[in-house]
Amino acid sequence: MNILIFDATPGWSGGANRIFLYSKELIKRGHTITICCLHESGLSSALSEENIPVCKVNPKNDINILVIPKIVRLIVKNNIDVIEICSPMFYWIASLAGRLTKRPVILTRNVPYRKKGLKKYINTFLYSKLVDRIIAISDKIKRELIEDFAIPDHKISVIYDGIDLLRFSLQGTNSSSVNSEEYLAAVISRLDENKGLECCINALPIIMQQISRIRFIIVGTGRIEQKLQVLTKQLNLTDKVHFTGFRTDIPEILAGVDITIMPSPEEGMSMSALESMASAKPVVATTGSGLVDIIKNNHSGIIVKPDNSNELAHGVVTLLRSDYKKIGREARKIVEEKFALQTVVTQYERLLEQVTK
Repeated sequence: MNILIFDATPGWSGGANRIFLYSKELIKRGHTITICCLHESGLSSALSEENIPVCKVNPKNDINILVIPKIVRLIVKNNIDVIEICSPMFYWIASLAGRLTKRPVILTRNVPYRKKGLKKYINTFLYSKLVDRIIAISDKIKRELIEDFAIPDHKISVIYDGIDLLRFSLQGTNSSSVNSEEYLAAVISRLDENKGLECCINALPIIMQQISRIRFIIVGTGRIEQKLQVLTKQLNLTDKVHFTGFRTDIPEILAGVDITIMPSPEEGMSMSALESMASAKPVVATTGSGLVDIIKNNHSGIIVKPDNSNELAHGVVTLLRSDYKKIGREARKIVEEKFALQTVVTQYERLLEQVTK
């Protein structure tokens, strides 16, 4: 099957990682994959290294109909069977190109993007008239799509992000802190406004009032990195918090931490949290995340209210004072059962077969 996938992630994200992993696995299974993405994007670079065909398009905005002829030519030239659109910037133009060429269109929702007023009615038209099926990467997103847009249940398939379990072994599940009595907690995230990171940093002094022997690493980069570093300095935390910048050795980093914190107030399904769970490292996440349907509170992780530093701090302290290594092992079992790459790609293949019949 010839599959065309659209993505507009400028850097790297959980969504880009999903496309990267799915593409490699689908090619192994005999499918042909073409990716349409932005110039100089992280996904473009990663795919080029794997010799996966990339078409670079930057529509500038999501209603630039002048790009549609180029997409139509791409579809026809590559004899595309099915189109998947993973980023809002391509929702309209790629789905219109799909309709013009009579190809089935799948739209993937990584985050809810809940709409009100006129935007809600416009998006209702998109979902009902221009899209054949919708993939939601969490049960939470599916519930919200049905609630907001009255989309029929059968039109939405929940297919989780896949994890390459071989990259996240259970070796080294003890903390690699220099002092074995000192905890090490990690936040792995894009450093952007919508990720709850200021709330998280404000929670750190509260945590340290109860657990003094603890250090934190913040892994990632983004628009508010400098702002977060300033806040860390203002709170006199520079000796306790280390900003690593963007890293590619996430499995090695996770092997050396005790727990991870995912403070985002709104998240479809955090890839970094799933990778942590795959490494048997338990996560403190919020009810705004799709993890609320995956993690059993106090059994395979901790779930707290979003945008609340006290709640977040309490969750971290509660986890570290529990048998958090056992909780980490339970988290790993969930990933093995629900998120193994081969399992979710098989689900994806079945969906492609349905929409192309």
